Amino acid sequence: MKTTVTRAIATGTLVAALALGGTGVAMATTGAASAPAGMTSSEQDPSYVGTIPAPNDGRTDTEGAESSESAESSDDTAAEAAESAALEGLAQVTPEEATAAALKAVPGTAAAAQLENENGYIVYGIAVTTADGTVIDVKIDAGDGAVLAQDAADSETAD
Repeated sequence: MKTTVTRAIATGTLVAALALGGTGVAMATTGAASAPAGMTSSEQDPSYVGTIPAPNDGRTDTEGAESSESAESSDDTAAEAAESAALEGLAQVTPEEATAAALKAVPGTAAAAQLENENGYIVYGIAVTTADGTVIDVKIDAGDGAVLAQDAADSETAD
């Protein structure tokens, strides 16, 4: 009798371990456990590849996680300016060249070019206001001046 109970407990433990292990493997394979609901991924969308990898400082972009506040704090602005200054030595394209490339892709009026770390690469972010007032955020590769992406800027980035 004791042997039967011991076998039943051992079998139940083994089945439970296999079930939990299989669930863990399935979640790891599908990435279901990689980001809890409501958390944003560190990779921006659209995903693109530049020519100059950004130094790995633990952050994946200059914007960081999206804030629930509507206005940027002065600390965030100062941090972005400091990061931009640190990236300047790595850029092979000047802000003027990046602005010219952005205006060639999207005619209009360009805001100041800002160096950014996006998707692990150094890019210039340039907000271009078109003739109809639409603001397009243009990403220029800081290594070769290629246009990597362009999309309508949200109201937060259209300063």
